[in-house]
Amino acid sequence: MKKIAIDQFSELVKVLAERGPLYAPVKGKEGVNFQAIKNPADVTLDFYNTVLSPKSVFFPQSEDMIRYRITHGATEAQPVPQESRPAVILGVRPCDVRSFEIMDRHFLGAGVIDPYWKSKRDNTTVIGFAFDVSAAADPADFYNTFGYGAADPEGSDVFMVRTDKALLLKSMTDRGKKLLDSLGFLQVAGAQDEKVFEETVKKGKAVRTRSAEINPQVIAKKLVSVFDNGEFWQKVTMACIACGACTYGCPTCYCFDISDEMLFKEGSRKRFWDACTFTDFTLEASGHNPRPRIFQRYRQKVCHKYSYHVDKYGCISCVGCGRCTRVCPVNIDIFSIVDEANKL
Repeated sequence: MKKIAIDQFSELVKVLAERGPLYAPVKGKEGVNFQAIKNPADVTLDFYNTVLSPKSVFFPQSEDMIRYRITHGATEAQPVPQESRPAVILGVRPCDVRSFEIMDRHFLGAGVIDPYWKSKRDNTTVIGFAFDVSAAADPADFYNTFGYGAADPEGSDVFMVRTDKALLLKSMTDRGKKLLDSLGFLQVAGAQDEKVFEETVKKGKAVRTRSAEINPQVIAKKLVSVFDNGEFWQKVTMACIACGACTYGCPTCYCFDISDEMLFKEGSRKRFWDACTFTDFTLEASGHNPRPRIFQRYRQKVCHKYSYHVDKYGCISCVGCGRCTRVCPVNIDIFSIVDEANKL
């Protein structure tokens, strides 16, 4: 285990940024979000959680796949080179670290490997960051439901705990150990530091969020049984305006669309985030839409995360980060919907 004084944190950020792409929390007008770092002074550790999830590091909101040029009736096209430089993502909360593993099941374990996701995951070191275990969790959070703690290091390459005067950094994987060993300016942590780290992990398990008894296999079958209960779905989604904010904030939503954008005979084929709550998500070329009503589309969102994903990948596609509730302009809460459905 290594450590660094809080007032020397910018030095750590500077060194990491000089080595390759660094993504870290930055405070902006709309709150704190992960950004590519150019100025070490921009990075902040004074935040609860970011507004948007860090999935954009591996799965950007808009991503070019092919660039092309049309000349004299012919088309010259080249695939966009994939990112291969070693990168670091710094300050990821435990529930968000777990979201990467859920996304891996889809992009890497579904039989067809997504090369864009894989290239970034293979070359990125994840530095997790414990919540403040002395403070109460945000009312929207429910990561306890899935067995996650406020300071769980699992899934991180390096896990970081903040104390009054220092940052404690413990390697959890060989990749993390390699990174810490290469940072010669870090201090070697002592026995007392090790004790503080372990106590923080333990205290993190005692931090309470909202919680419900949700067995993946049970809820998957329950949602199938209430699928045709239109009265229930219309009641719980009555306020939804199909804005897609919940999807864009979610760390485990992975739907995307593909389109071509061209100007003056030069263009690119790109993929960009899509949302099953959007009106035209299932709109067919014939003009028919099998999900014309909002409650049908929100039902799809809930059933995909808590039923279809369980059947296909063996796990619920949610980490209880609470973002969908916090960003929803009409205060729809997926936790309450699932909990209510579970009791029907």
